[in-house]
Parts: sequence; structure tokens; C-alpha cells
Amino acid sequence: MTDDRRDALPVVPNLSVREDAPETEVRAEQGPAPADLAGRAAPPVPTPSGEGLSAAEVARLTGDGEEAAAADRDLNRAEGVDPDSSES
Repeated sequence: MTDDRRDALPVVPNLSVREDAPETEVRAEQGPAPADLAGRAAPPVPTPSGEGLSAAEVARLTGDGEEAAAADRDLNRAEGVDPDSSES
């Protein structure tokens, strides 16, 4: 038998919403750029290899067979696309 209460958050009985709390709008703003920014060297960027993924690498990322199809359907649903529609 499992105890479902172990995952429940404790209740604080005297916790309530303050009706009289002032509404404040706090905006975070970007600070000034570093003074030496113009003289800094750009960080290194790796050169693309131009090679695509192999079938084995794709299979490791997406799963094989039914797993890949299920993942694809779930992604379509998450994007609001009906996976059962015949339109592409």
C-alpha cells in the first residue's frame, strides 16, 4: 500500500493573500556595456564540418521504430498539428 500523502505539500493555515498589498511593477533593465567591449576579441566559433548525422546517430536521438513514431506524433501534437491529418 502506498502513502499518497508523502508527495503532498504541507498546508500553512495562516497563509493568505494580502488584499492591501500595493501593486508594483518592477522592470529589469540591461546595464551598460563594458568599457573595453570594442577592443575585445570575438570568441572562437567552431567551423561546421558539413557532415550530416548518420542513421545510427539519428536513431539514438529519436529512438527506433515505434518510439520514433510516437515521439514524432507527440511533437506534432505539442505544436498544435494534428498528426492524423493527411495535410503536410
